Amino acid sequence: MYLLSLYVGVYWLIALIEHKKDFSKKKPEKIALKKYPFVSILIPVFNGGNSVAGTLKSAAKLDYPKDRYEIILINDGSTDNTKQVILGEIKNHQKHNIKLINQSNQGKAEAMNNALKIIKGEFFACLDADSFVEKYALRNMLGIFEQNDDKLTIVTPVMQVVSPKSVLQWLQKIEYVVSVFVVRIMSHIDTIYVAPGPFSIYRAKVIKKLGGFDGSTGTEDQEIGYRVQKHHLRIKQCSEAIVQTVAPKTIIALYCQRRRWMHGSLLNIIKYKKLIFNRNYGDFGMFQAPLNMLIYFFSICSITFFGYFVVWPIIKLTKNLFLIRFDIMPYLKNFLDGIFKTNFKIINLSVGRLFVFLLVISISIILLYLAYQHSQDTLTKTKKLYIVPYLFLYYLFISFVGFKAIFDVMLGRKIKW
Repeated sequence: MYLLSLYVGVYWLIALIEHKKDFSKKKPEKIALKKYPFVSILIPVFNGGNSVAGTLKSAAKLDYPKDRYEIILINDGSTDNTKQVILGEIKNHQKHNIKLINQSNQGKAEAMNNALKIIKGEFFACLDADSFVEKYALRNMLGIFEQNDDKLTIVTPVMQVVSPKSVLQWLQKIEYVVSVFVVRIMSHIDTIYVAPGPFSIYRAKVIKKLGGFDGSTGTEDQEIGYRVQKHHLRIKQCSEAIVQTVAPKTIIALYCQRRRWMHGSLLNIIKYKKLIFNRNYGDFGMFQAPLNMLIYFFSICSITFFGYFVVWPIIKLTKNLFLIRFDIMPYLKNFLDGIFKTNFKIINLSVGRLFVFLLVISISIILLYLAYQHSQDTLTKTKKLYIVPYLFLYYLFISFVGFKAIFDVMLGRKIKW
């Protein structure tokens, strides 16, 4: 596990060094476009009454000619006040071209496909109803399309957690900063495989030719990414397009979100298994696709080792304490004697494993530092303490979710949007 983690970290660092010039370039906040293609912005909504108004307002404030884009909201059988909120916002933005589609609950993929039947745009964007796009994002992302050929099919934004408050949300904020940095590296070696719901932009004719979105895995944004890679098309990230999204506030909400992601990711790996270790797909086939599969191997190992070295000793200790009616004084005395009388010898340490472990931790911290440096974000002294649970506890939780996803897939369970 240490060696594989080290290999991945070094691979990303080498890719960063190779494209150092691109990372050091400071691009303008607002990119000038040669032309303004018509764009359709699709907002699928399911029980988003609390957030969809803010999402629609952010789309209406985009720095782009109002007559060159349309906004289509798809109400996917919501049971709350989503429809009423949308209708109220449409009245407040009569100068914009806004449409509402109401359908029975069919899932996000079908909501997008139904909207694709009526869109007018040469490009279209998907904007989740709990996300808020900054005003220059659209024009800057279209600028990436202008700079590339027709094989560029998807451009993704930089995602940020909006107004984190709890420790859990701050841990997710750190995760997003690192993920955005890694995706930026992946963009330069053509290994991006996810088109995030918060405002990824697609070339409409290509997506229609590929058959639209597939909701069979429950993660249509990742499935379309794999399909684009399968057809030797490209996905890029626009580092000048920022979209803020609401992170889950509770551990249960986070679990449900990540369970769907990990479950769908495993289904996509199975569906596109022929891409793994396939030289025809370059770095994606030889590095990224195998890495996506190895994540589940890491999950199994992490949970197994945690159970063996942490949970099982606690169970045995609890059992022994129960047998002695929780008379802990002998245990405490032996523990203290062990601390003060142990003859510590450095030779007893496994120097090789310790060295690799420290190297992995060092590279993780370097990547974390570089991620924050390139994100132009900062952590206060207090918030820097969150790095410890992020490195050692947060990913243990993610490993548990991955471990659970393996059993869900084996048992044929389905996870809905």
